[in-house]
Amino acid sequence: MRALRATPWHRLAIFVACAAAFGWRASAQTRDASVRDAAVVPSSARDAGARDAATADATADAAAREEVQASAEDVPGIAVRRGRAETVLDAPFEAVVRVMTDYAGYADVMPYVRESRIVHRDHAATDVYLQVPLRPSLGVLWSLVRITARRTPGRVELEGRAVDGNIDRFETNAIIERVSGSPGRTRMVFTILAVPRLPFPSSVYSREMVDAARTVGYNVRTRVARALADAG
Repeated sequence: MRALRATPWHRLAIFVACAAAFGWRASAQTRDASVRDAAVVPSSARDAGARDAATADATADAAAREEVQASAEDVPGIAVRRGRAETVLDAPFEAVVRVMTDYAGYADVMPYVRESRIVHRDHAATDVYLQVPLRPSLGVLWSLVRITARRTPGRVELEGRAVDGNIDRFETNAIIERVSGSPGRTRMVFTILAVPRLPFPSSVYSREMVDAARTVGYNVRTRVARALADAG
C-alpha cells in the first residue's frame, strides 16, 4: 500500500504515467543550452542558484496552495467522501467563469486528465469527454460528463454528471460567485466525487477526492492569473 500513496491519482489510476500526464518534455535546443550554461558557470554557483530557485518556487507554490481550503463531505449511501475546495480569487467574476467553462481545457485543470474534449453542446448542457491514461497494458479511465450551467446575476453553477464511461460514479459541481462588497474578487467552491472500478478501500478514494479538489482549486487560480497577465 505504501507504493500506492506516492502521489494523488496514482492510487486511483494504478500508477498513472506521471511524466506523460504532466508533459515534462524538454527540447533538444533547451538541453543543449543547459549544457553550454553548465560549462561556463562554476558548480558552486549553479548549486546555490538551483537551491535558491527551488526554494522560491516551493515558497510560492505553498503560498498559493494555502489560498485553497480543502475538506471532505459525506455522500449519502456510499462510504467514499466527496472532495471540496473553496478559494477566493483576486480576479473578476467573468475571468473565473471563462476558465471554468473552458471545458476543452479541463486537462489543464483536473489532475492527471490527459484528454478533455467537447463532444456535444446545446442550449441546455455540454457533454465533455475526460480521459485518464493508465499504464499501457491497463488502458484508460474515461468518462463522458454532462455539464449543466445555471446562471443568475453574479453567480454561475456548473453541475457535472457522468452519463457514460468505465467509472462507477463521477460528479463535479462548481459554484462561482462575486464576493459581496468586494469588487474584483470572486469565490469558487468546487466539489468532486469519482469512484473508479478499482479494488481500493473507500478511505483511499476519500483522500484522493480531497487532493483532487485542492488541485483543481490551485490550477484554476493559476490559469486565471495567467489569463489576466496575458491580457495585460
